[in-house]
Amino acid sequence: MKEIKEKKYRLPENILYVYKGVAEHKPYLILLLFISIVSTAGSKFVWLFLSKYVVEYIVGGMEVMELIRIVAILTGVQILCMLGQNAVNFFKEPAAFYVRPMFMLKRNLKHIRMHYENLEHKEVLDAVEKSRHATTSTESGIEGMIRQTLVLFSDLFTCIVAVVILCRISVWMVFAVIGFGLLNYWSIDRASQREKALTNDSVAYQERKKQHFNKVCRDFSYGKDVRVYKLQPKLMDTLDTLQKEIHAKNCMARNGWIRSGLFTNTLDLLREGIMYLCLVYSILVQSLGIGNFTLYVGCVRNFAGSFQSLMKVYAKMRQCSREVNDYRTLNVFCEKEACEGEEVKQEANYEFRFENVSFRYPGAEEYALKNINFTIRAGQKLAVVGLNGAGKTTFVKLLLRLYEPTEGTIYLNGRDVRTYSLKSYYTLFSPVFQDMECYAFSLAENVSLCPEEKTDKARAERCLRDAGLGNKLSEWEKGVDTPILKVLHNDGINPSGGEKQKIALARALYKNAQVVILDEPTAALDALAESKLYEEFDALVQGRTSVYISHRLASTRFCDVIALFKGGDIIEYGTHEELMVKQGKYAEMFEMQAHYYKEEQSDETE
Repeated sequence: MKEIKEKKYRLPENILYVYKGVAEHKPYLILLLFISIVSTAGSKFVWLFLSKYVVEYIVGGMEVMELIRIVAILTGVQILCMLGQNAVNFFKEPAAFYVRPMFMLKRNLKHIRMHYENLEHKEVLDAVEKSRHATTSTESGIEGMIRQTLVLFSDLFTCIVAVVILCRISVWMVFAVIGFGLLNYWSIDRASQREKALTNDSVAYQERKKQHFNKVCRDFSYGKDVRVYKLQPKLMDTLDTLQKEIHAKNCMARNGWIRSGLFTNTLDLLREGIMYLCLVYSILVQSLGIGNFTLYVGCVRNFAGSFQSLMKVYAKMRQCSREVNDYRTLNVFCEKEACEGEEVKQEANYEFRFENVSFRYPGAEEYALKNINFTIRAGQKLAVVGLNGAGKTTFVKLLLRLYEPTEGTIYLNGRDVRTYSLKSYYTLFSPVFQDMECYAFSLAENVSLCPEEKTDKARAERCLRDAGLGNKLSEWEKGVDTPILKVLHNDGINPSGGEKQKIALARALYKNAQVVILDEPTAALDALAESKLYEEFDALVQGRTSVYISHRLASTRFCDVIALFKGGDIIEYGTHEELMVKQGKYAEMFEMQAHYYKEEQSDETE
């Protein structure tokens, strides 16, 4: 993975980004935004004008009928504003709560579409962890920005109305309120930035590590080792240490908010004092009436409160924007979308050619593969053999384009495979990996890896029987409808290692792709059982291009051609007979392993 610089988005860009999602999933939230702006400002000023006219009537400046008419009109306006606010409060909660999971699904989609090699990079994993904060809370990230936007524009409109009114008495009072508000904002934004740096960015690794060990404590697959080897103290100590590190950073962030609160409270006292001095001066010098005095006092309070709220909300939105920025950063690592590139043409035969292919894992000094040159012909049975660490699995990852070569090119029928979309390219392969996972679906869905309505259950059952699970299917009451894992179903089953391997083989048969790859899925079996399974599976996929990976040479002697890997190089290449006649490394390893196979066979006979 090449070095990628994180892109920073401005607050307006992130607001537009979030509200594009709002328009897609809950467009009426945009209407609520305008209703909130008008109703909030209206409700704050209607009663101020009402108070002004009542005071003027009391001092003898207005007729009774005129007062009644004004009170009726303003009361009607206030009722409409209250109805608007209630409508906003009623509808925004479910709408905002709905939109956030939609962004969460989008984030998960980005993650699973990310190129496989990125998933092993600390920088990417930390970015994924940080992006999670944008979708985990109602008051932060995506949903926080939706909620705060309603408040932000409502306060902004309130401030504009207040400024228009106050400019008639004192422009300097407006500047004073704005100045104190900006100081408030500076204090809050500084505390907010410090909080994100301490409780999000600097502890992303610790949070990810804590999640892993929390999963270990709950995961059934770890249960035996945890109990038998008494790992409870070790796990608890690790989690305790991580929690203390995270807690310390949270305390530092909280201390910053305490200091910010003291500073803003002091500013509020100063602002109140200046406001009353200005109004008293207006009464004494400008002959300000009692009615207008009432109006301006309320107006200053509305302006000061709304402007301070505006600054707090703006600071909060900047915090939400930084979290949305983390969310959008995942786009930087999604360079290789599954659908980008051309479709692989449907042809009768597919030939793969490695030309000067080398690969080095990021951060590693040594090459895992060095200058590989050979061809996998259509319909050929290729054995890739060698000891552990020889480069066999890396070769498979390159063939499947889970990784791209550091140097050199892989060709499909004479064309660079990188010109094809990954989604289309993957349709060519039915791989069976050594580390196979089952999902909390039915057995049939675990074979088809398709939704239930698109799963051919009869075909899935046939593939399972061909893979050697016929006896188990007869034992399981629900057959191919048997739920796998007990995560969601009490009557689910936890397949054994051997059963998982057979389910994986059934998957490969079900997909029925042009190229079959077995990457040591039978490593847990003994040599004779592995050899028997490989030969039986080869009979089932007869005629298709097949790649068999093993460190046991006898298991793959039936293949058309054998490539012996050592230290990232292909040191010998040919048929089993040719390599045995050559009396090189392959023959030496075969004879050495054959000695143990004979002993195992003798033990079984006894």
